[in-house]
Amino acid sequence: MDPQNPGAVDEVLNMGAHWNEEGFKKYRENIIKTNKQIQATFQRAYRFIGAAKLVHDDWSNYNKVFLDYSKLASLEEELKSKILSQYEPTNIGSERHLFATAFTPNGIITFMDELCADCEKVYVLNGGPGTGKTQILKFMVNESLKRGLFVEIYHDPLIPERIEHIIIPALKTAIVTSNEINNKKFNGIQIYMENLVDYSLVDKDELQRDKEIFYDLLNKGLSIISSAKKLHDDLEIYYIGNMLFKDIDETYNNLINKLLKYEEDYKKEQGL
Repeated sequence: MDPQNPGAVDEVLNMGAHWNEEGFKKYRENIIKTNKQIQATFQRAYRFIGAAKLVHDDWSNYNKVFLDYSKLASLEEELKSKILSQYEPTNIGSERHLFATAFTPNGIITFMDELCADCEKVYVLNGGPGTGKTQILKFMVNESLKRGLFVEIYHDPLIPERIEHIIIPALKTAIVTSNEINNKKFNGIQIYMENLVDYSLVDKDELQRDKEIFYDLLNKGLSIISSAKKLHDDLEIYYIGNMLFKDIDETYNNLINKLLKYEEDYKKEQGL
């Protein structure tokens, strides 16, 4: 990826300056072959995960159709009153967008417990797709920003535009979701979103079938990612002996110092 604003915002980190090119010559064919295998394997994994996303959409729509939006609106107002009652709308706050959950060769990994370690209050939205969790989070983000607060917004790895969790550092408060992706049980004030859905009107057999197909496809995609990791480990064998690790250590230390300085400057700008 080329930097859009080189020097002013972006900079190039050239790790290719820290290897012995001559040492790669005898591995050239193996490197090219293995890279092709890795690319094909990841493409296959993404197809399975993409198929899981389509089934997920169907699962979500089952819940959305029978979601009681009046109850959802009442819950929004209740959370706003509990969390933001001491703040009146003033200037617009700021936000930072991140991911706390990822699809990895070791399965689905989430770091939200660590990220919430300093929070004194944690509200946990429990429920599957389409039960209103995203709407609650969007509402609370907007209400927090209206009050000049800084909000950390954590996105979903399957549907990146969907919000998975938020943290409001100034209030030491988080709203997290225990959902169909992370399958995580969080400690905190539990809110069960499925109480807002009239399941007497839902075809439970079809809903269960969607769940099973979704997890079959997602787990298949994750297992393929795991096999890609094994290929990547094979590729690393060709590189390890030809890396100039002392030079890399120096570049690493310089980069960490820069990032810490950027963080310090950012906190000063935000008044944190």
